[in-house]
This record gives sequence, C-alpha cells and structure tokens, in this order.
Amino acid sequence: MATLVPEMPADRPESLGGDLAGMGSFFVDPAGAAPHIFSKWFWIGPLLVFSIVSIVASYMMMPIVRHVAEVAPIPANVPAEQYQKQMEMGLKFQGILVYFAPVIAAILFAIQAAILLGTSAVMSVPAKFRSLFNLVAGCSLIQLLASIAGLIIVKAKGDVSTFAELRPALGLDIFLPEGSNKFLTAFLGYFSVFEIWWLVMIVLIYGVAFRVSKGKAFAAVVPLMLLNIILRVATAVFARQ
Repeated sequence: MATLVPEMPADRPESLGGDLAGMGSFFVDPAGAAPHIFSKWFWIGPLLVFSIVSIVASYMMMPIVRHVAEVAPIPANVPAEQYQKQMEMGLKFQGILVYFAPVIAAILFAIQAAILLGTSAVMSVPAKFRSLFNLVAGCSLIQLLASIAGLIIVKAKGDVSTFAELRPALGLDIFLPEGSNKFLTAFLGYFSVFEIWWLVMIVLIYGVAFRVSKGKAFAAVVPLMLLNIILRVATAVFARQ
C-alpha cells in the first residue's frame, strides 16, 4: 500500500519576520503553528528567545545561589576549606556554562527531534528532521515559562536559605511535605501545568501538521515525555536539600 504523504501547507511563512510573529501561535493555536514547522529558518527565533531568557534567568539566580551556598550547612565529613573551594569552582563553572546556552539548547532540540523522527518512522509518518526540530523548538517556549515562573517565585521569597527553596514546587510536588524523597519530588514535580500545556500543544501541532489522529500524535510524542521525566529524576541525584 502506498504511503500517503501529507502536503506541505501552501501558506507556510517564508520570511523570518513571519516566523518570529508566528511564535506566539505555539502557545494556543495548533492550526496556526503547524505551517511554521515547515519553514526553513523558524527555529532561529525560538532558539534565540530560549537562550536569551535562560542566560538572563541564570544571571539573576546566581547571587541567590551563592548566598544559599554560603549559608547552607557544610556537608558532613567535608572540610570547610574544601567545601569553599568546591563551591567557588561550581559557581565559576555555572557562570561559564551560561554562555553555552544556545549550544546546549540546540543539542537538546536535536535530540528530541531525532527521537520524534524515529517514532514517526515507526508509525509511517513521513516527517523530516528539520520540521521536527522546528516543532520542538517552538514548543520549548512553553517549557521556558516554567523557568520564568520559578525565578519569579524565588525572587518573591526574598530571603532564600536552602537549596530546596531554589526549586519551587510547580507540579504535583506541591502536595509533598518538606524533606520528602528527592527522586519522588522530582518525578511529581514534572507534572506541572507547563508540562501538560507543552504536551497538549506538541501533540495537537504534530497532528495538524502531519494530518494524523490525536492518538497517533500522542504515541509519537510519548517517548519525549518519558525522556523529560527520566532526565528530571536523574538530575535529582545532584540535588541538595
């Protein structure tokens, strides 16, 4: 049986200005967002926005992170001088890493697009890597809102004195008592309004763009959701209470 290849939207934007203006549709308008994923250079706008906001947010958090590191209890069996050196090295590394935000974001988008390409191939959806890269880049703007919300909450607290306070509850972890298992906290923390919003929009945009059912689109996107959950839980290994 011949594979039906969805036609590329005839009204897809061809200008960078049109792509920039279309980024807002990835928040609420799947039909409006779908044509943009077929645009050659759409990914530039989301990548720039994601990188700039990430860099600014990181710089705004650095003084708070330094304060917490200075007032937090020194881990057991770690000499004060050694802890001070480790803290300074960690903060310096974090400051350097900020400048690589565009590269890190591009790599993450590429990994997600590659996973989507694989699931699309399995389900005989003739998607191309560039279109999927545009899709994950556009939808990443929704996930970026979680970082902004977290920054606002931390700044609003004023005096932050623990590492746990640097990670405000935005998901189901809000119902956990203080001091709960960090892996459970990370897992439940994934299920926030922002991640659900992201999941709904990426599924709907994928379905509209490639003319497949919502169920098929959801099946294609599930591996991305699982990857995000695994990464979130895995990073909890390095989290301090």
